[in-house]
Amino acid sequence: MRKPQVWSALCTAIADGSDARYPLGAKHAIIFMVRASELQAGESVLALLISNGWRGPEITQMKQLEDPFRSEDPVMLSCYKGATHKEGGLIVYSETMENNL
Repeated sequence: MRKPQVWSALCTAIADGSDARYPLGAKHAIIFMVRASELQAGESVLALLISNGWRGPEITQMKQLEDPFRSEDPVMLSCYKGATHKEGGLIVYSETMENNL
């Protein structure tokens, strides 16, 4: 059995209002990284987004990251660390998107 790999997902989701930084109903682009098997990666991303205050999450793109992960960007490195040492890591883009609800 293969060990779980780290996956990066580009997502969109709508804030549920539980985090004051993201007002209720605001739609954001989010990068989420998670350590999971290939079969469970998408499911894990969606479940963790919902449990972290996001509703209606959609995955736009998903890819397996190289091991070892290399980046010059401290924000990306922090996100990767969240995926390897916690449930997952996320980056929320502060500019809201048009919400088609």
